[in-house]
Parts: sequence; C-alpha cells; structure tokens
Amino acid sequence: MKNNFELDNKYKFKAFPDLTHTSIKGIRFYDVNGQKYPSITTAIGRQRSKQVGLQEWRDRVGEDAAKHISRTAAMRGTAFHTLCEEYVNGNDIEHLKSKHFLAWHMFGELKSHINEHLDGVVLQETTMYSDEYKVAGRSDLIAEWDGKLSIVDYKTTTRMKKPEWIQDYFVQCAAYAKMFEEHTGYPVDDLVIAMVAEDGEVELFNSKTKLHLGRLEEIMEEFYDSVFTELAA
Repeated sequence: MKNNFELDNKYKFKAFPDLTHTSIKGIRFYDVNGQKYPSITTAIGRQRSKQVGLQEWRDRVGEDAAKHISRTAAMRGTAFHTLCEEYVNGNDIEHLKSKHFLAWHMFGELKSHINEHLDGVVLQETTMYSDEYKVAGRSDLIAEWDGKLSIVDYKTTTRMKKPEWIQDYFVQCAAYAKMFEEHTGYPVDDLVIAMVAEDGEVELFNSKTKLHLGRLEEIMEEFYDSVFTELAA
C-alpha cells in the first residue's frame, strides 16, 4: 500500500545540479564548477580528534574486528537509507525485506514516526554545495516535518546515542541547510536526526541550524588547513 507523502510544490527553485565526485588520496571531492569541494561527511570525519579516537578504537578491538564492524555498519546504513527513500517515494519495498533483514526491521520501527511527522517532501537524496563554506554533499531528505521546512537525516546505530554524542550530525545537517539556502533562497532553520538502534529504539533529535554554523566553520577551516599539506606529501 502506497503512502501519501506528496511533493511540496510551494517551494519554487531551479533543479540542483547532479554533481560528480572523485577520490584523491582517499578523500572524496565533488566537482563543483571547476572546483573540488570535499564531502561534508569526509570533512567531519577527518577532524584530528576523530582520527585519533578512531585509531584508538581500532587498536582496542583489533584491525580485523574493526574492518568487520565498519563494513557491517555501512551495509546496514545503506540498506536502511534505501528503505527510507523508497518508502517516502511511495514505492513498494516488500521485495527488499530479504536483502537486509536487520535494516528492514529497524526501518519498521521508524516508519510510524515518518507517517506521523512528515508532511511534504521537498527533495530526497540530492547533491548540493555551498560556496560560502566550500563543501558539498548529498542530503537524505529536505521536507516539511511537523509543518516546518527541515533537514532530515537518517542514522542507524548499534546502541542509541546520547544527544551530546551527535553534535557533528547536526553540523552535517547545518551544512545541508546552508547549501539549500544558497541555491534556493529558502532558509532552513530546523534539523532532525531520525536515529534507530539495532534493538528497535527510536529517537528523533531536534536542533536549529544557527547553533551549529560556528562549528561548521571551524571544521572546514581545519580541513583546508590540513588537506593541502596531506595532498602535497
């Protein structure tokens, strides 16, 4: 049975360009009007503090276990995002059940929340960029959520996270908000992280774009300060 999420046509803007991307020394860059802007997820992930923490975790669990955990989480997340996108598009998703059973059940826990809060779709899985912050990325969902234009980002996790642990997720969403505003002229003030844990727990975390722009600027400055040295090596 199809859902009733409709494209919200009250926002008028020209289509976003379909950006291509390349990898240079393991760093993902989007090609933007002759320039290369890093992926926002890459820029966030390459913070020195995150790199140190990641290496400490790898040392603690062992390299083989770390690769297995990371690969499993990536597969779970990809399958979950596909289910969310197809469901919001009104497509049949029953055939996807056998492809990733865990992601299917995690999506099942989130579905009622999507039905309750999602009022109208503006964009899904769209590549965007910001000339102000010199960064690009692909947003999961931009929509009216509880009647407010919002960036909605889906996250899966082994165990539910605390709000103080997910501030960089909000930075990522704030970047999408600025990308959207630069292209369309419509400001997006509201951010939603829709997170589902493997045990079925669901949390909808909310924040405001303006609270995370300072941190976004710091992360991009750190990225550009370090990347030129790395690429020149």
